[in-house]
Amino acid sequence: MRVFLRRAAVTATCLGTLAGGAVVMASPAMAASCTDYSRSVDDRGYTGPWPDNWILKSKMCSYRSGGYIYSYAKLSWDMPDAHGSAPHLTFDGARFRVYLKKSVSGATDPIRYYKTFGMEGRMEDGDGSYTTPTIRHAISRYALGDGAWKLDWNNDGDGEQHYGVKASPRV
Repeated sequence: MRVFLRRAAVTATCLGTLAGGAVVMASPAMAASCTDYSRSVDDRGYTGPWPDNWILKSKMCSYRSGGYIYSYAKLSWDMPDAHGSAPHLTFDGARFRVYLKKSVSGATDPIRYYKTFGMEGRMEDGDGSYTTPTIRHAISRYALGDGAWKLDWNNDGDGEQHYGVKASPRV
């Protein structure tokens, strides 16, 4: 049966080429390796009586194609209903940074490239989710994608706070 199928594929390829067409074999689609992470984060600028923790969720994904590593983050968040229907400015700034790192055994993985994506309006409006654009960088050997929420809470006076996530598996 295998011989018959192989002969049929060769025959179809030859006929397609003779007829002026070309048969192109598609490579399998790249599957990203991903890691999920979730954490509860206190709104540092709010001290009222209502609950104020944000649930920040991330899925860091990476894949390799040729000499390049590609990475992106799927993000979501649940904002607290601490302020009822009154408008509230929670952030002076809110961003997410995607890192591409060379994977080094037994050492801190050095950052080779990163890109930051602004999200303040989305988060304050309660949009709830965002997928970053995919970034890429040439890295030989093993690499991974990592990320961090960069949140500057309104009225806390502490500036931007860094909330790391779990990196993607090594690819």
